[in-house]
Amino acid sequence: MAVSKSQRKKPIAPYKKGIETKARIYNSTKKMFTLYGYKEATIQRIADDSKVPLGLVNYYFKKNEALALAMKEFNESIKKLIRETLAGNYEDPLTEHILFTRIFFDVILSNKNSKRLYNEIYTEELIGIEEYDLDSGMLAAIISSFDIDITESLFRRLAIAEYGARRELLEDRYDRLNPKTSVDFINFLATISVRLAGVDIKSILNCVKKANDIFDKTDTSKLRFLSWE
Repeated sequence: MAVSKSQRKKPIAPYKKGIETKARIYNSTKKMFTLYGYKEATIQRIADDSKVPLGLVNYYFKKNEALALAMKEFNESIKKLIRETLAGNYEDPLTEHILFTRIFFDVILSNKNSKRLYNEIYTEELIGIEEYDLDSGMLAAIISSFDIDITESLFRRLAIAEYGARRELLEDRYDRLNPKTSVDFINFLATISVRLAGVDIKSILNCVKKANDIFDKTDTSKLRFLSWE
C-alpha cells in the first residue's frame, strides 16, 4: 500500500520538537548553573526557565551530564581559539597546553559567577578526570615530544596526579587567584605532569615563555565559560 506524502512527514514534527525541547532545557541548565551554581540550579528552576514540565528536565538531561557536556564545549571553544590564533603555525604540545590553561583560567577567573561555579565543580568533584583538558592522550603527546619513554599506565597515573595536585592547589588559594596577578601559579598548574615526568626545568620555562607571548596576543573577550542564548 502506497504511503502518502503527508503521512511520511508526520513523524518529523514530534522529532523536531523533541530536539528543540532538549536544546532549550540544556540552554536553561547552563544559565541556571551560571546564575545560581550547580547545587542551587534546581530542576524546578531549570523547568521554569525552559518553560517545560518538571519531568521533562531529567528525561532529557541529568545535571551532571549537562555539566560534563558544557565543560567539553568550553574546552573545545578554547582549542578552536588557539587554532585560529596560531593560524596553522605549529607549536609544541606543551606550549599549546600551557596556552590552553592560561586562556581557561583567564575566562574562569574574570567573571564572579564562573569563578564560583568552577570552585564548586572541583571542590565537589562534579565531573570526572576525563572531562578535564589534559587526558592521557594529550599527556602522552606532551611527554613524547621530549623523547621521554614511559608506559601507558604511567601516563594515566601522571594525569591523575595532575588532577589531584591541581585540585589541592586550587583549594588552597582559589579565593586569591586573579588572571592578571596569578600568572606564575597558573603556569605551574599547567606543568605539573611534565615536572613529575622528569622534563628539565629549562625546557618547561621555554614553553611557558612561548605560551605567555602567544597569550598576550590572543583576544579571549568573546569566550564564555557556560554560554547560553
